[in-house]
Order: sequence, then C-alpha cells, then structure tokens
Amino acid sequence: MIVRRKQRDRWLKGPQALVSVVALCLAMGLILYQMASSILLAFLQSELAGIRSVAAAAFPITIAIYLAFVARLELPVNHAKAPVINNFIIFIFWTLMVFWLDSNIRFVSFPLEELIYSSTLAFMIWRFKRQESIVDLLACCYGIVSGSLAALIFFGWNPFAM
Repeated sequence: MIVRRKQRDRWLKGPQALVSVVALCLAMGLILYQMASSILLAFLQSELAGIRSVAAAAFPITIAIYLAFVARLELPVNHAKAPVINNFIIFIFWTLMVFWLDSNIRFVSFPLEELIYSSTLAFMIWRFKRQESIVDLLACCYGIVSGSLAALIFFGWNPFAM
C-alpha cells in the first residue's frame, strides 16, 4: 500500500508534475472551449437557443457537484479498484466519439453538444471525488488529450474550425 502511494505521488512532483499540469489544463481548456463555442453558436442562432444551451451545459455539472461534494453519498466501494489505465482508455474512445459527433452531426433544436461536453466534465469531477485521487483525474485528462490527437489523425478534426 505504501509503495503504491509513492508511485502515485511521483506524478505530483518534479517534471512529471509540470507535464501533468499541462495535460490537465489542456484537457479542461479543450472541453471548456468546445462547450463555450457551442453556447456562443446557440446564442447567435437565437436567445432561447442560447439559454437552453447554457442550461444544458450547467445541468450535468451541477448534478455532479451536488452528488460529489454536497450530498456526500456513501456508495459502496469495491476494494479491488479498477486500474487507472481504464480511465485513460475510456476517455480516449469517449473523446473520439464526442468529437466525431460534434463535427458530423448538427443538433439545431436540442443542445446535445453542450450536454455531452458538460457530462464529460461532470464525469471527471465524479471520478476525482469518488476515488479521491488526482492520478485518476490525470488519467482522464491524458485520455482526452490523446483522444483529441487521435480525432485529428483519423477525422481531420480541427477544434478551432467549429
């Protein structure tokens, strides 16, 4: 147990900490940028669409914050925790799917993009709070960054062309 904690803590010290902070900022910035641009496009369409878009962006995050920090639900925790690599792999495929949807399907009457981006952030909040581990959050962030790079390779996805 002590050896495992030392291995996890090494990501919070030295050069690994700098790389991890960059990955965290890049992943969060990318998701927030995409969500903000979707909200802006909705407001350009109409005021009602913009308000719905803001509500869709806030909805999953408020639920995650309430459940993680306010309600403090005591959910049973499996003592055999899943490896951190699972978060990384899940977020690679999730990011690929989200960016493919964002670039290929336009939802004019329903703010699905905002719900998806906000749900991504909400799940990251939930994972961090549930496991009480920054390493789990960093695995999600590295998955988002890797998934974004894979989307660029496979789909030619450009986050700034939205």
